[in-house]
Amino acid sequence: MSFCNEAQWISGPAYDYGADDAGYYQNHPNHVLVRSFDVGQHESALMHVAVLGYARVLLNGMPVSDAELLGDWTNPTKVVYYDTFDVAGLLREGENELVVELGNGWYNPSPLTMFGKYNLRERLAEVGTPSVLVDLVADGASVLVSDDAWECREGRLLFNNVYLGETCDLARTPCKLPVVCHRNQRGLEPAVVERCARFESVEPASVRALADGSLLVDFGVLNTGMVELAFVAHEGNEVVVRYAEEVDEDGMPSYASSFAGLVGQRVPEGFVIPGGPGAPEQAIQTDRILCAEGINHFANTFTAHSCRYAHITGIAQDDLQAISLVPVHTNLIATGTVQTGDAFFDQLVDAAVRTKLNNVHGVWEDCARERLGYGGDMIALAASNLMAFDCERLVRKTVRDFRNDQTAAGGVPETAPFVGIGSNGTAPGEGPLLWQLAYPHLVLRAYQFYGARDLVESEWPYVKRLVDYLLGWDPIELAQHCLGDHGSVQTSENFKSGTPDKEFVGWCTIARFARAAARFEAILGLPSSGYATRYDELRKQIRERFEREDSTYGDGTQTGIAFAADLGLGDENQLAALLAKKIEEEGGVLATGIFGTTIAFDLLHRTGHSDVVERWLTREEAPSFKAMLASGNGALAEQFETFLSSYNHAMFSSYLQWFYQGLGGIRVADDAVGCDHVEIRPFFSEATDHVVCSFATRLGTIRTEWTRDANGKVSFAYDAPANMRIDVYKK
Repeated sequence: MSFCNEAQWISGPAYDYGADDAGYYQNHPNHVLVRSFDVGQHESALMHVAVLGYARVLLNGMPVSDAELLGDWTNPTKVVYYDTFDVAGLLREGENELVVELGNGWYNPSPLTMFGKYNLRERLAEVGTPSVLVDLVADGASVLVSDDAWECREGRLLFNNVYLGETCDLARTPCKLPVVCHRNQRGLEPAVVERCARFESVEPASVRALADGSLLVDFGVLNTGMVELAFVAHEGNEVVVRYAEEVDEDGMPSYASSFAGLVGQRVPEGFVIPGGPGAPEQAIQTDRILCAEGINHFANTFTAHSCRYAHITGIAQDDLQAISLVPVHTNLIATGTVQTGDAFFDQLVDAAVRTKLNNVHGVWEDCARERLGYGGDMIALAASNLMAFDCERLVRKTVRDFRNDQTAAGGVPETAPFVGIGSNGTAPGEGPLLWQLAYPHLVLRAYQFYGARDLVESEWPYVKRLVDYLLGWDPIELAQHCLGDHGSVQTSENFKSGTPDKEFVGWCTIARFARAAARFEAILGLPSSGYATRYDELRKQIRERFEREDSTYGDGTQTGIAFAADLGLGDENQLAALLAKKIEEEGGVLATGIFGTTIAFDLLHRTGHSDVVERWLTREEAPSFKAMLASGNGALAEQFETFLSSYNHAMFSSYLQWFYQGLGGIRVADDAVGCDHVEIRPFFSEATDHVVCSFATRLGTIRTEWTRDANGKVSFAYDAPANMRIDVYKK
């Protein structure tokens, strides 16, 4: 489908924020575009909508879909995705009215200097005034397009931002504005990713009045969502709602874990991270409501908040009629389930699933204060994410986002979409090594889980450019562009530096690029270009450079052993035994970072050391998951021990893969194509007597179940699709 040639991008007048953009934080009402029109009798009607920013679309007063945050974040200079909605049931014969309310989204970001230095308005490929492109087709013919016949008026949102929240004037009488039109010259493609949607609302666990008369609402668990609020007020009153992920020792809301871009955070060096001209001193998620007389109803439109707590000022407890938090995230379909019968195991599963979903809104985000698609997190979580959810469409978009921002030299960015961050990257616009590896890694995972050969074919020329570029470096120099095994508990004092075995991990990652390229060639049946040979050469160099007398590698860390096993630098069983021994010697703490951890979970289970994994997951004293979840938030934190930690961050949720592979016994084989080869290797934990696990694939659902009876005898059974190769490994 293509849009009618007459359709134009429409918006209100461009916003003027001043030379330094400081005026962004002042009142600038959002734009609402309206069109009244007549149609005759019709049997079918489709509406095509492309958005720069976010949009909410109403036809005759009803939403055209249940989608939230409509408008995919991409590099809009390369592609803009559009949605198609069946509106036959909303379109009526005769007079109709179409309303499009626009929000800033990622197309009109704030000038907030994230981490004190990254201004998205300066670093994104394009920013501007939110706009929409519409084509309404009835019975195969275009009957309405976006053009200069539309009207524009001010909306009730005086301010809206993905990080900072919304200011809404419920008493406002909107005025008319001129419509601005632009011919479409953009590449348009159908939306790939499932839309963001609302899920079952969360009612408060408690609402209590504080000494100053303000209210503290506790929703019981930490979700990312939109607040819905009803209260009694007088016109001219202002109600302010601030959102927090945690409370301090005095039970008061603490905002540090979700300061947008860390703006307002005091760091160990003694200074407070600045936000730039006009920015708030502390970048707190905040909604401001300018009230009408009587009962006021407020609901977020273009901002989803990461919170467990809402701190409300401006109304008394008796005037609060209702409040709830509605979780909002990309509507990923669950594919994996595991029920363990053990309360803490089930709590771990629930926390991993919740935290993953809390941080996906058309992009695999890291946490609320950044909301950026970091490639490193994607590598660490690919195995668990693709077991838990159907992620094919999200993978396809993410892969395209990486490719869209590939540099002329061939490197790819640290985040997809690219936002200007390149921590220790190989060149401007390029990320550190493991973050760049996410591009080919996700393509190969899509082939393994979904049989996406077409994706391998389409991306191979760009992956080849990337690999050839990196393999053209001297590996001694290239290995320095590595952040190491990010997130290790060994770096709790400063998790941005000092990660374990940084140089060794860098060399291993270079080898993984060669291995990935060889895999692409094998899948496509191409003649060898020498990647397999280069892979073997690099492994030989790594052995010579990093092998130790005790058969460990690099600095002898847990990370070094895990990465050595991943490359097959030694006997896998011996390396796994060394890793298990080292974990036990270090107090049972798995001290790998996010990359070594996902390798370790898989390695230790396959080699018969799941008991070591289980002891780590159920460890009582900090650092541990029990300590991390002790607050009752029901979500995972970024780190085990650091004051800079986000409390809604999925990067250590990779343990979920062990629940499927270990307790459930289901592992997608490395050589699988669309999950056509699965290994069955259950771990019969002493912590529970009954586990049920299932995993839905393109070939059908595989299900396992085991039970231990009163005499200690274990019975195990599985069901699998007939066309799936199953290898069963007995304990």
